[in-house]
Amino acid sequence: MYFFGVLLALAAGIFFGIIGPMTKFAYNAGATVEQAIFFRFIIASLIVLPLVPFQKNLIKNYYNNFKNFIIISIGSILLTSGLLISFTLIDVSLAVLIFCLYPIYVLLFSIFFDKEKIKLVIKLLFLTTFIGLIFVLGPSLNIPNILGILCAFIASLGSATMIITNQKISKKQISPIQINIFVNFINCIFFYMILNLFFSLTVFIKLNIFILILLPSISYSIALLSQFFAIPKIGQSNTALFLYLEPVVGVLGAYYLLSEELELYQIIGALIVIISLLLASIINNKIKNVAS
Repeated sequence: MYFFGVLLALAAGIFFGIIGPMTKFAYNAGATVEQAIFFRFIIASLIVLPLVPFQKNLIKNYYNNFKNFIIISIGSILLTSGLLISFTLIDVSLAVLIFCLYPIYVLLFSIFFDKEKIKLVIKLLFLTTFIGLIFVLGPSLNIPNILGILCAFIASLGSATMIITNQKISKKQISPIQINIFVNFINCIFFYMILNLFFSLTVFIKLNIFILILLPSISYSIALLSQFFAIPKIGQSNTALFLYLEPVVGVLGAYYLLSEELELYQIIGALIVIISLLLASIINNKIKNVAS
């Protein structure tokens, strides 16, 4: 079972990583951000819909934890809209690297709100993460790219919000599948209303464009479900380690699929960011295991 959990976590990291390059490829073929957002949650909802009858205390859990479910849904809205918009404004490799800074926000929340004491080595590793980020962002800080960078940061903040709230909900023994069902349902309603009110959403599109949108949408659902099912088998911390494959796969996918290239100093910065976050996660995991 543990080995199967590892495979699931590995799949989650890979499928999360290829979403960015495939989405940008769809944009280049003529797809719009509105279509990418709409079909992502329609497809995700259809995938989890068959699981609804098998969920115990579904309505009761939603009623008793409504506030947290709404917060995690808002985090998902920020994540999806921020990331998919950023792909239209900046390189996918840059957007993915910025997005993967969400562990820093989780750490800051733990320090300032949960009053959690963080070891000095963890703080130093997150400092090196910021140094790496400076290398990555260096040449990108011009006016046309600011909005794209900001959107990627907002997506990262949305991801951190989901993780922090998910930790609170998980303590109440609520199934991750129930969280997924609620989030997809709320996102479908929200984005359908917004896209129809303020944008010209066109759902009838050419077959080739639909397929290109379909692929990252399915990848998103596979990644999310793989992550949810991996956590009970190998633990949340161990699952998180495999999610650091996301920026690696994202950058490689952008290189091969979109011909995006990073400068040498950006590659060095990206390695500093990924290695620092990975080490911080491993050390923090060991500290928690010793404490328990």
